Amino acid sequence: MNKELAIFGPYPPPLGGISVHVKRIEPFLNESKIPYQIYNHGYQEQKNVLATKKNLFWYIKLLFTKRYGLFHFHQFFFFHFLYYPLFSLFRREKVFVTIHSERILGYHKIVRSLVLLLLAVTRKTTFISVSKNLNDYLNEKGVSSIFLPAYVPPTVIADKKINSTKEIFLFSVWKFNQKLSNEIYNVPLTFQFLSENKDKFTMLFMIGSQSDSDVEYLEELMQKYDVTENIEVVFNENLVDYVKNCKFLLRPNLSDGYGVSIQEAMDLGIPAIASDVCERPKGTILFKSDDIEDLSKSVSYVMNTSKDKILNKKENLIYHNQLIDMYVKILKDETGNTEF
Repeated sequence: MNKELAIFGPYPPPLGGISVHVKRIEPFLNESKIPYQIYNHGYQEQKNVLATKKNLFWYIKLLFTKRYGLFHFHQFFFFHFLYYPLFSLFRREKVFVTIHSERILGYHKIVRSLVLLLLAVTRKTTFISVSKNLNDYLNEKGVSSIFLPAYVPPTVIADKKINSTKEIFLFSVWKFNQKLSNEIYNVPLTFQFLSENKDKFTMLFMIGSQSDSDVEYLEELMQKYDVTENIEVVFNENLVDYVKNCKFLLRPNLSDGYGVSIQEAMDLGIPAIASDVCERPKGTILFKSDDIEDLSKSVSYVMNTSKDKILNKKENLIYHNQLIDMYVKILKDETGNTEF
């Protein structure tokens, strides 16, 4: 039996939730001596990482590539829901599919029904939801799902300094454009808060991919809210390298799955404030979604409360170990031998 693991998903650069997860799981794969091949939906190529260069032909090629012990897809396009049943027909190995957001819950009823049907007819596949809400919904609708957030703790951190005479808070997105700003990340709420507190705060705005972002629109929006002088924009850098500069991390998303950056910040001793749109890591300070008054109250609480008190409910998570255990269970041979 082939004991090699294949992973399909984005790999840095650019930096985003899924690509960071894929990169960070590598040391744990090596530690567990699991042989693996990453099919990068991007352009970076290195040992064990093969670049597909976002060529759709790769979806056809994967149907006929060599057999693996396990194939793990990270879902990030609607097209994937159409592809999984086809893949499961052509391939014999077992498959994991991690669904990284709650977008399914926001689809029109007819579209949701189509997605549920496609998932139901996908064979030999274990679905993993990083969102508790989505996990409960799928199981309720008869699609078996496992709840497992995608958080993998960083193994390398380079502390980089940001100088400011004001207190700094951190806000991060994968890429920036008008649609994502208004419908997902809720940048207008964040800029409104900053505009009302310009004398107190500098915002460290981390954007994972500069090339995929609408920088011109970002500049227009900063001018509209008159916060240009209060924002330090950093592109293509690791959040964990900068978070220690900050008093808190802010994640005001209108739609979300979990919020890996929240756990990252808290693990490094920085409080996190987030909208209540989904189940968040324990210890997160929540505010009512899209409510500037409640956000301001949460910020005031964080600024006037000791970190120890704020973070005393934080958990030390081992989701990455659970994922590695799942890999090992599938990849070990019938005799129970786990030597790869």
